Amino acid sequence: MKKVMVVIPALGSGGGERLAVSLIAKMDPQIIKTKLVVLYPYEDTDNALFAKKNAIDTVYLNKHRGVDFSIVGKLKKEIDTFMPDVIQTHLYVVAYVLLAAPLKIKKYHTVHNVAEKEAFGFRRIINKIAFKFGNFIPVAISPYCAKTIEDVYGIQLKNIPCIMNGVDTSKYVVSPIQHEGTVFINVGRLQSQKNHTLLINAFAKVLGKDSTVRLTIVGEGELRTEIEKLIQEYGIEQYVSMPGQCGDVQRRLNAADIFVQSSDYEGLPISGLEAMACGLPIISTKAGGTVDIVKNDENGFLVDIGNVDELAEKMLFLARNKKNCKKMGKKSREIVEMFDIDKCAQRYQNLYLEE
Repeated sequence: MKKVMVVIPALGSGGGERLAVSLIAKMDPQIIKTKLVVLYPYEDTDNALFAKKNAIDTVYLNKHRGVDFSIVGKLKKEIDTFMPDVIQTHLYVVAYVLLAAPLKIKKYHTVHNVAEKEAFGFRRIINKIAFKFGNFIPVAISPYCAKTIEDVYGIQLKNIPCIMNGVDTSKYVVSPIQHEGTVFINVGRLQSQKNHTLLINAFAKVLGKDSTVRLTIVGEGELRTEIEKLIQEYGIEQYVSMPGQCGDVQRRLNAADIFVQSSDYEGLPISGLEAMACGLPIISTKAGGTVDIVKNDENGFLVDIGNVDELAEKMLFLARNKKNCKKMGKKSREIVEMFDIDKCAQRYQNLYLEE
């Protein structure tokens, strides 16, 4: 049996955190023994509740905000006690693991974004040291993202494991639409990366030509006030819903017709995979690993990053062509079967079992 310690900053509501706990829950306990170490204190989020529900062995180290060197000692104690064969890291914990873990332990770091956006400045320097000298191996979440790791860190593609993100497709169903008009939906944090300004501008153009369209923006973040102000400036408050962070994302997806993503950059968005599992066509900018899951003119459309006219054009086209919309949604569901969490977990498990 292999012991795998998974280290993550916090169990927030993001896709990286969701993937981390989902993978642990899917590991074969007869082959892999896991322990989840969370640097920050407990938060009452869906992912933390998922860890509890699935009896994931979890410890919280109660890290303070900013640099907290006390975490090195706490993490070292957990490593010495658990004695893992493998350490798996997610998000911004590489520096602490590099300082706390023995060099001999094999370590995998999943890069949850395009490499040039995942780590800046000091963090990128730490990653370079970890990948070159710290027995750390980066794991890409899509072929597109693997190429960015090669470009940023100078690691040959053949030495970068690529394991596509996954979702539990069995938990998502395709629901028949029971409303008039067209509902667009976007799911993601309200931050600059997601470029909600582009989405609102495009939706306003569509609304000017089709008054039956609606938009739901699911998520929370520091740009909520700015986004709400733009919606008010257009005078379209009655057409746009912003319910915040929701624990019922599947229900929201099932109540929509089309998933729209306007990001400037992405890794391989879990929210997009969830939308595909619910049978929705995807309209997205050509952001990161999204190009690896959206097949242009098959299960949706890819548009140039920042191109408001092209985004609005594709949104309007699908709003006016329900037959195409349904056909693309069906294709989304077919494609997403290749990204089932069981397949993803099996690939990680095989990685951990390698000598």
